[in-house]
Amino acid sequence: MMKSIFFTAIITLMSFNVFAQDAARQNLTSPGMIYSFDMNDNSIKGTPYIVNEFMPGKISIDEQSKIYNLRYNAFNDVIEIERSNGDLEALNKDLSNVTITFTKDNKSYRAYNYIDPDTNNNMKGYFVVVSDNKKPLLVKERIVFTEKKQAKSSYDKTKPAQYKRKSDLYFTLNSSGVAVEIPSNKKDVANLFPEHSKDILNFIKSNKIKTSKQEDLVQLLNYMSTL
Repeated sequence: MMKSIFFTAIITLMSFNVFAQDAARQNLTSPGMIYSFDMNDNSIKGTPYIVNEFMPGKISIDEQSKIYNLRYNAFNDVIEIERSNGDLEALNKDLSNVTITFTKDNKSYRAYNYIDPDTNNNMKGYFVVVSDNKKPLLVKERIVFTEKKQAKSSYDKTKPAQYKRKSDLYFTLNSSGVAVEIPSNKKDVANLFPEHSKDILNFIKSNKIKTSKQEDLVQLLNYMSTL
């Protein structure tokens, strides 16, 4: 009973509103509000979800945890929760020390402050935790939305509105605990941590680290966590 009260008290949830009309447009034009994707709107291609279906997932806060039906909305960057009565809610990403783990594949998400590489703005969002050290390897999953484009002539085709999966980006934490993108250039990787740049560059060269390979980045970040 106390554990149930604990989770009810500290997991602040934001209700979703479901609209039959142009759900995508409302996603784009309603700042501060989150809307469920209308899965019945066949005019919109793709999906804002990494996996459309809700799946059992464990929300862990410090030493306590509870199972919910969850899915990750990468477009809105929220973890959606399906309640027993069918209501959809979003987990408050500002809560600290929270890890979300999907039980089927043991895939874990955690919210971090990060610097958006496209805008250079400070944001907060969810990352897949690949390795969990002082310098963790974090993966940012991205889905973008493009508006419908009408054909300009009889020779063109109308392009439907669509959600499109973009390439994942690799991040790690800087000395301030903020997630920053890991550059593809090896010297730029070393320069992220100038106090250890020579050691990092030597490690990259001696171990033939490729910044495009996830397993190599895990090896590199495991080493950097010892510095």
